[in-house]
Amino acid sequence: MPVCDGCGTQADDAHIRRRIERLELATRFRPIHIQVLLIDAAPTARAEDYFYHAANREGRSAASRDYFDEIAKCSGLTISPEMSEESTLAEFQHRGFYLAHVRECPAERTDELDEALEPLGPVMIRRVEKSYKPKYIVLLSASLGKLIPQFERSEMRDRLILDHGKPFLSPLENSPTGRSSPAVSFSDRLNAALPHQA
Repeated sequence: MPVCDGCGTQADDAHIRRRIERLELATRFRPIHIQVLLIDAAPTARAEDYFYHAANREGRSAASRDYFDEIAKCSGLTISPEMSEESTLAEFQHRGFYLAHVRECPAERTDELDEALEPLGPVMIRRVEKSYKPKYIVLLSASLGKLIPQFERSEMRDRLILDHGKPFLSPLENSPTGRSSPAVSFSDRLNAALPHQA
């Protein structure tokens, strides 16, 4: 079986095909010049919950809808029921925001994801330096804290935006079912931290 470039595991044709589909969806909304690169650990397992899967909102899980809205609001967008996901993603792109993942494929288990992140860090940093070239980088998961030293040794160190020295907790980690529910929303905290919002 071939090894998947997105997660480093042996994968069948269906796995590779799903990864290519995610890449195609994300590429449609990739800005030419990325102002803010948001990096999360890994995409969700359900295809309908993938951030760049623009479709009927009812197809998403409740947690995925919250995640989508909070990530979109990071760009300064106001979410309204009248605005389609397609329009939201197009505006997110227009404002120079892009969401990527360290592990480009979903992980079946949390421990599997945790074990994969540190070895995939250098691969992610090469993608950031050679391809994405963002103005700012934001890490979106407590689990990405182990990658901070790698980023701080890279050419991108001055572009890294942290939350008091740590990654921002993603909207999923901030959800009522997550580990914390701060009074200030994820998007508000991130907007306050970004230099272009100051």
